Amino acid sequence: MTDTLANRLWQELTDKERRTPADHPDMRLITREELTKYLHLASFKWAEERTHGIQIEELRGLDGDLMGYWARGHYALHHFKEAANYYNGADAIYDERYVSETSSIRQEWWRTVPVTGEPGMVQYCPAEPKSRGAFAVTVTTAVEDRQIKATSRQIADHQRAEARGFANGLNWALRNLDHIDAAAGDQLLAHYREENKKERGAHV
Repeated sequence: MTDTLANRLWQELTDKERRTPADHPDMRLITREELTKYLHLASFKWAEERTHGIQIEELRGLDGDLMGYWARGHYALHHFKEAANYYNGADAIYDERYVSETSSIRQEWWRTVPVTGEPGMVQYCPAEPKSRGAFAVTVTTAVEDRQIKATSRQIADHQRAEARGFANGLNWALRNLDHIDAAAGDQLLAHYREENKKERGAHV
């Protein structure tokens, strides 16, 4: 809360009709300074309640792209999710930074390891629980997972489109070969089926 908000609220309250303790025994007097302190405290308490006291940090790759969020210590997954979303302020529907499922949240152990050739830089690596230099973390890679899923979907859509295009071209060739050279059409279809069978066998 800023002093500007405190001043505006103070003005709105003092502009109300005159009231006396006798007429309103449930009311109490308050100074501007007390109101300001109360608003600051309320803001702090609101944030503390929403984050459950969890200090969220951004998890970024070596290229600097946002992968997700983490915090030192092991926390209840739903508390971590609420804290992460309070931190990022992301929209639950449209923003890819939003952590939507606790299934993407993990409790792990990390340690810091210097980055070769980059003085002063470290990276976080998995560690054995309670081993030397290890510390507990709660982490989610929800942002990276969502990006990977979207990329995989785009690749699959492209492959399906290619397959449809090839199938349409093959059908067009077979229809025309039926009129030009039916035997050639049969050979083309047999060749296609044989190659397709080999390709499926290679993936088994």
